[in-house]
Amino acid sequence: MDLRLSWDLFIIVFFGIIVAYSIIIGRNNNLKVILATYVGALCADAIGNLFAGTLQLSDNFMKLLSLFYISTADEAVVLVKIISFLGLIVILSVRGSYQVEVGNSGPSPVRLAMNLMFGFLNATLIICIALIFISGNSFIVGNGAGVSPAFQDIYNQSNLAKILVDHYSIWFLFPALSFLGVSLLSERSKN
Repeated sequence: MDLRLSWDLFIIVFFGIIVAYSIIIGRNNNLKVILATYVGALCADAIGNLFAGTLQLSDNFMKLLSLFYISTADEAVVLVKIISFLGLIVILSVRGSYQVEVGNSGPSPVRLAMNLMFGFLNATLIICIALIFISGNSFIVGNGAGVSPAFQDIYNQSNLAKILVDHYSIWFLFPALSFLGVSLLSERSKN
């Protein structure tokens, strides 16, 4: 068996893990993770941008980062954004003081299909945001002028990365529209 490791394979495996986890946690918690992902993306982007403007100016700090093979300020900013993003998703999903409760949406096959759909959208959203950060782009600053030289190899070698980065607006929009649709169409419990 000839198995070649590629960025596409890495993205597919990561995607599969997120979808599997989404099925395990169920539809309501899946929607909670999607909301946490949106908030986490914007907060992580802001944290990274603040980091870029302040902490990276320190030569001593950059020397410290070089111990971890982070040689440029751009790499440090990407690392801060990714770690902040993943940390915020976990914190907001597990400890966030909000709850998502979607009413009964029909028989089991329909609920399973909805959970799979939200798992797919959740995985796509998380991976797309991570790739946007790795590419050196920002949602807040809006510097979507292309990809950084450090990300260029991944971008050229991976069709999936290219699709996710080039069309990130679509992948950013679909989960929100789906959440809105389910919210408008679900039966509300009477409290």
